[in-house]
Amino acid sequence: MSKKFLCTMNPKSGTHKAAKMLSALRNDFPDDVFIVLESKSAGYFTRFIDDTILADIDAVLVLGGDGTMHDVVNALHINNKLNIPVLLFPAGSGNAFNHDFDSLTYKKAADRLRQFRIMEIDLMQITYNDQSCISFNMIGWGLVNDISHLAEDMRWLGPARYTASSVIGLLPNPSSHLKVKLDDDIEYDEDFSFVLILNTKHTGKGMKMAPYADLQDGLMDVLLVRKTSLKNLLVLFPSIYSGKHVNSKYLEYRQVKSISLDSDSIQQLTIDGEIKGNAPLEVRMLEQKLAIIG
Repeated sequence: MSKKFLCTMNPKSGTHKAAKMLSALRNDFPDDVFIVLESKSAGYFTRFIDDTILADIDAVLVLGGDGTMHDVVNALHINNKLNIPVLLFPAGSGNAFNHDFDSLTYKKAADRLRQFRIMEIDLMQITYNDQSCISFNMIGWGLVNDISHLAEDMRWLGPARYTASSVIGLLPNPSSHLKVKLDDDIEYDEDFSFVLILNTKHTGKGMKMAPYADLQDGLMDVLLVRKTSLKNLLVLFPSIYSGKHVNSKYLEYRQVKSISLDSDSIQQLTIDGEIKGNAPLEVRMLEQKLAIIG
């Protein structure tokens, strides 16, 4: 039986593979219907996807990177359609979400589409500046946000931009004072280099930031990296690809259902690779809310 797919494309995302993947999908699934919607600006899908577009859709195929996925997931949330299965094809430069599924090629993603196994994953709801949005991947504050800014300016490097921007971003070794509350009973009030709040194991280009993360455990994995010397950060950095950094004495690794951050410094956040919002913020888990093709 044929299926009807909404293909949400970001033609400028990461590796510019979206158009080629769409062509391959049409060849590999000739009996299915593909409705194509191309992003024209940041937040495009959140603004333009509605009930009419989502009518009778069997699944949403995201041809882009984590930022495109962020936009689509928030569009589904706004329209109360998180039950429509989503499949992210790895057309971005980082593809952090797809690292969790070992689905880093078109072929592997297409195989998942054929099998069409549905699973429900957790989401994180973020409140900041009297606004709210949904995160499926990660939230970053501090140094990681500086690195994200650099990575945006270095897109011409392709996937290598994540490593290059990380090394360059480390050199100034910035830190800021932060008040953190975890599950309303654990508090920190000190200087931090950065904070990462993760739903997935991976971020960036295969960085295994949260090795114990589980998309269905109802918990977010929090990394609090204290202010320390540049030397210590440079030693810590290479271990994030294996996940061994969690044993460092310079960070706290916690699994919680909620977190709040407050800081006097005005620093933007990085949410699923998108730079938006700033502290103070509150995050809480939404358990198994998003249907995906797993």
